[in-house]
Amino acid sequence: MRFEKKVVLVTGASRNTGVEIAAAFAKEGATVLVNGTTSEGVHKAVKELESRGLKGFIEAPADIGDAASVDALFTMIKQKAGRLDVLVNNAVLQGMGHSFEDTPLDMFEKVIRVNLIGSFHVAREAAKLMIAQGGGAIINVGSNVSTRAIRKRSAYVSSKGGVDGLTLAMALDLGPKKIRVNTVAPGYIHTERWESLSDGDTVRRRKNIPLGREASGAEIAAAVLFMASDEASSVHGARLVVDGGCSAQHMPYDVDV
Repeated sequence: MRFEKKVVLVTGASRNTGVEIAAAFAKEGATVLVNGTTSEGVHKAVKELESRGLKGFIEAPADIGDAASVDALFTMIKQKAGRLDVLVNNAVLQGMGHSFEDTPLDMFEKVIRVNLIGSFHVAREAAKLMIAQGGGAIINVGSNVSTRAIRKRSAYVSSKGGVDGLTLAMALDLGPKKIRVNTVAPGYIHTERWESLSDGDTVRRRKNIPLGREASGAEIAAAVLFMASDEASSVHGARLVVDGGCSAQHMPYDVDV
């Protein structure tokens, strides 16, 4: 097993893709710190993971957008785990539904605080532990929207562009300290939001994915595990796009045909 005796922190792991990332690491032998904003949400996620026959989870609730909460999280990690080998920065706010000129400042700031500043803060504290123990791996979950923007998501797009830059800066500073830093950039992922789409909307979206379907959470998890594993021991400062080919196209299907 690739992560036996390793300790992994997955932020935003109480729902959707984060749960699948936590599950994948557990299957590979890791002790997984499952983070989410609320204790209730984290507890529910851990129970769901355990119902799959998985084990080795530590509940780690914290608001990634709140500095004091992040500091308390790392105090707990030091007490309960004593080390940290892998960080997956997966916590995210979407900030949907506002055209740029109508985007509330407080919403923009909140999205940036969680997606970018929160990722920085968690990674900084993780890096301190990793430096002390001789190395580690950090995976920032970005998005293909950082290079191909989508409408009515200026805060989200900006935050994910920032995550790309953060990965590059971290790679330069932390590489000499034996910490690898990379980004996994998904496109469409099948989450609970897809269940609320009409059949017509689902068909339309899938036509605009060259592979013809959205990624599963397990597929994103597989990419994250690869980047965190020794199989990627020379992969550093890189951005792995997992978007079914969306980034390859100049125009979507419904315009291009």
